[in-house]
Amino acid sequence: MKKRNVIAITLISIGVALIVAAITIVYSFNPLTHNNPVDEFLTNFFYNNRSKVFGGIMYIISFLGDALVYIGILLLFYYLYDKKKTYRAMTLLVTSTVINVSTKAAFNLDRPETSLQYGHNPEETLLSPADEASTGIPSGHTQMSTTFWGSLMIFIKKWWMVIVGSILAFLIGFSRIALRVHWFTDVIMGLGIALIILAVYLLIKDPVENFIDSRTTFVKILLCIAVFIVFAIPVIFLQYNRVDNDFELISKSLKLITLFTTVSISYAIEGKLVNFHTDIDKWWKYPVRILIGAAFFAAFYFSLSELFGLIIINVGWNGMELTLDLIRYAIIGPVVILLAPWVMMKLKV
Repeated sequence: MKKRNVIAITLISIGVALIVAAITIVYSFNPLTHNNPVDEFLTNFFYNNRSKVFGGIMYIISFLGDALVYIGILLLFYYLYDKKKTYRAMTLLVTSTVINVSTKAAFNLDRPETSLQYGHNPEETLLSPADEASTGIPSGHTQMSTTFWGSLMIFIKKWWMVIVGSILAFLIGFSRIALRVHWFTDVIMGLGIALIILAVYLLIKDPVENFIDSRTTFVKILLCIAVFIVFAIPVIFLQYNRVDNDFELISKSLKLITLFTTVSISYAIEGKLVNFHTDIDKWWKYPVRILIGAAFFAAFYFSLSELFGLIIINVGWNGMELTLDLIRYAIIGPVVILLAPWVMMKLKV
């Protein structure tokens, strides 16, 4: 048996075990009150042993699981390392996001009612209403971080990447429990789902990628549109069929799916229009590429945000904000995949 298949089977086994464990713990007691002893013990433990320094560290680590952080890292990898592997990593990340949102909606279980907030000294640490937009199980930060860093481990087959990725994925999941924004069972289920996603990718990557690579550009664009529909339908359907549908979560998910779709279409035609490469012969070209990419992303992301903000103020339609946000994210795709690389190639950096 191939080493890849052994790894995949191992990941699936661990993932299934974690998911079964999470569901068993939650549903052995009242899932609506989360009164199981495992979750209660851990959340109370971190509150009783809180400190300002520890809390600050956990906030920073938790922030590393934010979607914008992953987008920034992926852009760096796209411009400096390997555009094909970067696109694969983004595909895995978005797939994991859709699965996470759909699973959250299906279970529809609450997070801890309060999260830790830290004042100017440890004595000012208090419990505040949780301000997270989505429901609890499975933890999105844990699932996304495990998927993201796991994909980089697959593509960058270096021991240091395995160490760094494993530590960061673990710490981000741990921080969600420590800050009382997730239960322990939320975190281990998110971890389990991510491991299964990585395993499935290892098993199907070669036939799927060979099929896509052999298609024409037009067919690739059609596939991108089809993927958008497949990803968007469960997000909208499952969220709107909840009793307390979460418009903010739908909005965030659709924006990421829209960005992924325009990135995918741009990537499909990039070879003929730009033919960007990551071969860099001089060290100074690395920071120049970073500056160009960051400048284009920031210019369009923030300038369009300000412009559309003015439009929203003067328009009374409730759906205008989401519509303009989707347009903004749709524009960013070709900007970072076509326009910024085109400038880099013209400047020969």
